[in-house]
Amino acid sequence: MHKLNFHLDLLEKDNISTYYTELFNVETNKLVHTSSLTDSSVLKNNLVYIDDVPNYLNAKINTQSETIKLKKINTYQGSLINLGKYNNFSDYLLSEISTKERSEIRRRQKRLDHCIKPTYKMFYGAISEADYNMVFNDYKQMLVRRLEQKQSYWEELDYWEARHKSTFQLIHQKKACVFVIYHNKKPIAIYINSIFGTAMFNEVVAYDIDFSRFNIGILIFLKTIEWSINNKFELIDMSKGDFSYKERFRNGTYTFQNHIIYNNKELLMWVKANLLILKISLIYKLLPWLKKMKINTLYTNYKRIKKRHIFKAYVLEPNRDFHIEKIAKMDPLDDLKLINIENPAYGFLKKPSIDFAFLNVEHFDDIVVYNKESNENTYFFKGKNAIQKIVFK
Repeated sequence: MHKLNFHLDLLEKDNISTYYTELFNVETNKLVHTSSLTDSSVLKNNLVYIDDVPNYLNAKINTQSETIKLKKINTYQGSLINLGKYNNFSDYLLSEISTKERSEIRRRQKRLDHCIKPTYKMFYGAISEADYNMVFNDYKQMLVRRLEQKQSYWEELDYWEARHKSTFQLIHQKKACVFVIYHNKKPIAIYINSIFGTAMFNEVVAYDIDFSRFNIGILIFLKTIEWSINNKFELIDMSKGDFSYKERFRNGTYTFQNHIIYNNKELLMWVKANLLILKISLIYKLLPWLKKMKINTLYTNYKRIKKRHIFKAYVLEPNRDFHIEKIAKMDPLDDLKLINIENPAYGFLKKPSIDFAFLNVEHFDDIVVYNKESNENTYFFKGKNAIQKIVFK
């Protein structure tokens, strides 16, 4: 049996024509792939299983033989944004986002721009090896820290090395793009996406959880939508997953399908194909019950234990209880020691200092941090607008 992933094995590797002569996008009403019939022996002599085919791509298999059958099995729900409905990004926001949420998004964006003065970069068509390696290394570090925080796991980590090797060339071929938000030339949020024609396929966003107060995961997602509209993309495929942000920002849904292609006249292949169809259909019918029984949580925990070596390299600072006091002035300077917040030894202070910048509308680079020498558990954050005392227990 040939088992393939529609996205990884067909789209990225230009291997569509082996299995399909046509792909018609019913969302954009456009033919997005067409090719002449080729040697279809791979379909005649093999059971082919292609998973995660979006049903908005109407596929015609590569054969004229009436004995070759295609069975489509519905699996997960996916989310999408049809960008053809909007003239610009403002149109999208007005059409899809509530007044209250638009106001909150503007507030967070203004606060981010003021507090850290970020820079934004989309890598599409070109990226240096140095930039690529830095982005990918930081992407993994931020992703693993976030998964550790959530006590979760992402299956893509199983294929990380292959993804690392392939994406560099895909960016240069304009089959992938990477949007990065930087603070002082260091990435704090990264969004890797795949490209097929005028469709963008979202991967998982990674961001520095120390900046979570700014809702930076949502901000980079919206920046990606804005870039897509400005660059004449027609569709954003948000993929599968029951995440609240997808409900809030999508304007359509679709169904993922698994395609089983087989020779109906070969008895053994017919039996294998129908057993496979029965098995897959049963699994997806049982999924709601399995989720209700929290089998997915048990599986996630199993994967985390099995892959614990990945998480060991990115251990989170242990949570330390503290209380905050807003004060008018600091203690005498002769009892205070200046702290370099970038020193890894003081990593536990990074998030509190960023939160201080957010809450007091301070620029992060203006914040000075002191440690009280007579009480090593006491720290002071001093900005232009406020002073804050933090005492760790």
